[in-house]
Amino acid sequence: MGCTTPMDFPTTPAEYDDVLVDCLTVPAADNTLEVLTWNIEHFPKHPETSGIVNATIAESDYDVWGVQEIENIGTFKQISQINSNYSVIVDNDIANGVNRNYHLAYVYNNQRLEIQEQKILSSGDFEQHFFPRRPLFVKFLNKINNQSFILINLHLKCCGGSSNEYRRQEASARLKKYIDTSYPNDKVIVVGDYNGEIYPSSSSQFNNFIYDSRNYAFSDMDQAKSSDRLDKSYPKWQPNGSHIDHILITNELFNQYQKSYTLSLDRCSDDYDPKVSDHRPVLTVFRN
Repeated sequence: MGCTTPMDFPTTPAEYDDVLVDCLTVPAADNTLEVLTWNIEHFPKHPETSGIVNATIAESDYDVWGVQEIENIGTFKQISQINSNYSVIVDNDIANGVNRNYHLAYVYNNQRLEIQEQKILSSGDFEQHFFPRRPLFVKFLNKINNQSFILINLHLKCCGGSSNEYRRQEASARLKKYIDTSYPNDKVIVVGDYNGEIYPSSSSQFNNFIYDSRNYAFSDMDQAKSSDRLDKSYPKWQPNGSHIDHILITNELFNQYQKSYTLSLDRCSDDYDPKVSDHRPVLTVFRN
């Protein structure tokens, strides 16, 4: 079936399709906090996309998904119609017109998480040249352990070349300045499509975070260093894939960090790329 334009997609949920659920190989648990990042390429890029995504998220039981590249907001919000335990936040709920057709979103378990604050990071150092998609900030209360944490969702400039690399490097510097200055003692997690590698560290546009290892860590560094193609979040780039989707954490979360995974959902369907995304989700598990 060929793709259609976003305006042709139905307003009711697409047919539920749990084809990817068996590839959610990391179980959710009551004593853990599961945080994910997933670039769902041009969502929904196929009439069957939303049915597959709805089922995958609804059956995951994970706590919060940070999502990038939402082009049809109404279709994405249908997740809440499938599983009322999940609520959806999209950036233009807060500021209409932000991020044009590449929206950022969260899907969170409202039984476990409660919103305390939400905003678009669009002023000061977050100018559009360096943040072409303005980051989406949410402060959650984890109702399981009664602790708060900040989640920042970003989608940085893509592609190679010195100009694009400079834009990512400058975005990284500005983001670090913001966290260091505004939230020096808070639990902060930055998820997203960084569009750049974190290993080797010396050539990474994000080595300002990597070298400040007392205060920051990329929870997915093991996947970045791995030679296993199944660990890569962007498997179609280069023979062994590329790892460009990351989860950055501050030192206030080091003691709660458990493990990070790349969910190779494409192993469950040959149609994953044409119907869902060219990116795999990255998951980090924390102890509550």
